Amino acid sequence: MLRAQRQERILQALARKGIATTEELMLAAGISSATVRRDINQLASMGLIEKVRGGARSLNPRTASEPTLSEKALRNAAEKKRIAREAVEHVAEGETIILDSGTTTLEVAKLLVRFSQLTVITNDLRIALEVAQNTSNRLIFVGGTMRPGFCSSFGYLAEGMLEGLSADKIFLSVDAIDPEAGMMSFVTDDINLKRIGMRKARETYLLCDRSKFGVKALFALGMLEGITMLIADDGVGAATRRAFAQAGVNLRCV
Repeated sequence: MLRAQRQERILQALARKGIATTEELMLAAGISSATVRRDINQLASMGLIEKVRGGARSLNPRTASEPTLSEKALRNAAEKKRIAREAVEHVAEGETIILDSGTTTLEVAKLLVRFSQLTVITNDLRIALEVAQNTSNRLIFVGGTMRPGFCSSFGYLAEGMLEGLSADKIFLSVDAIDPEAGMMSFVTDDINLKRIGMRKARETYLLCDRSKFGVKALFALGMLEGITMLIADDGVGAATRRAFAQAGVNLRCV
């Protein structure tokens, strides 16, 4: 088992329990006591967990585990709709766009009814159904292994299919963002698919409500140099806005 996979299991176990013994984490990750202690030390040094006597404690459930799909849908729902409305202003008839899997990109999909000559590429089954049922736009669904509980595809088959396509723009969703650390994800499943999408599109629009700022996630997705625009809600604080501006990020808050 890869180190990243082990540590992801440890973080998920701590997110569920809040605090766990070394023995409980050994069982959750299926590893030896020596290995789990090394992983606890590393995760603690990264500021993702707190090391306690005989085990570890989650510092913040948001930094330790990916929220469920229903939790994501409910979080900052009004703000996501505003972000989606701004994102659609950057779509032009006749373009090919990639809609990454996510609750904000699903809101974008709902607004595509105003177009009739787009080509929409997505790995999200909910987005695919929205586009297929409510618009006359061309739909390309990137198939592959489905993530349990998240209605999105990933893996070798999905990556190979997306490699064979190109797009004008990608509308991207991530779990966490930082002006210095860049984009981050709670899981490794679809990181490669997101990277391929950014490489195959001429422009990248990153859609993040304020819950994605100031949050740590274990897995690095990429830096922000290639982002055309970061679209966020107006709940992002002034200090955070200045930090992203100083990092050279084109941030628009709506």
